[in-house]
Amino acid sequence: MLTGLFWSSSALSRQYHYMNTRMSWPEAQSYCRERFTDLATVDSMDDVNRLVNIVEAGYNGSVWIGLKRGTQARWVWSNGDDTLSQYINWSKDEPQSPYECALTGSVHWRSYMCSYTSFFSCYNESTGYIRVTLGKNWTEAQRYCRTYHTDLSIIRNNEDANRLREIIVYPEYLWFGLFLDSWEWSDKWNRFFRYWAAGQPSQSSGSGDCVGMSRNNSGKWAQYSCDLQQPFFCYGGESPQLFK
Repeated sequence: MLTGLFWSSSALSRQYHYMNTRMSWPEAQSYCRERFTDLATVDSMDDVNRLVNIVEAGYNGSVWIGLKRGTQARWVWSNGDDTLSQYINWSKDEPQSPYECALTGSVHWRSYMCSYTSFFSCYNESTGYIRVTLGKNWTEAQRYCRTYHTDLSIIRNNEDANRLREIIVYPEYLWFGLFLDSWEWSDKWNRFFRYWAAGQPSQSSGSGDCVGMSRNNSGKWAQYSCDLQQPFFCYGGESPQLFK
């Protein structure tokens, strides 16, 4: 017997369903598409918290969500905004492969290895840009900004770029919120919210192409082999359902 545990909030939110049976990611995707809309797409920390709260009591393992490694990587913003079509400011011959994270100087952006240790820039919704003089890699910097401010800095236009330049001490470069994202949602949703666990995602080959989240890690995400059998979240539908 397969039980769908149902959660709903406002009409503007996705309706999530926790499915307490173990399937591979492709099997779970097919199941969700047949009976609901798709595997769960996640846009915000509110969504993360809603999913954590509907996991079956006593289960602390991973649960599939609808994120999978895509066929084409894209430069996107840490906070989920999609504004690169409006403003970019790369140095000549940038970005460069295989670098996947971005630094900003007093003039232009450059790509670099995400493991590099650098000062960085956060933004706060009430106080603006903050220069942080702690040496951290990109993921550590992102975690710091999300903990103490809002997120790593984003640059939407010339005005943002000029404000950020005011806190940069030439000739330094700072991490900011731009990174090369290799993942896509099952339903092709084009928002870029990500909530990776420490050390995730791995860039090593064979590290897994499908994503699950774990309640015992505050809903943070990790990559796994798509063949792994585990519970999953669907979204869509109108009412609680019971399936055999």
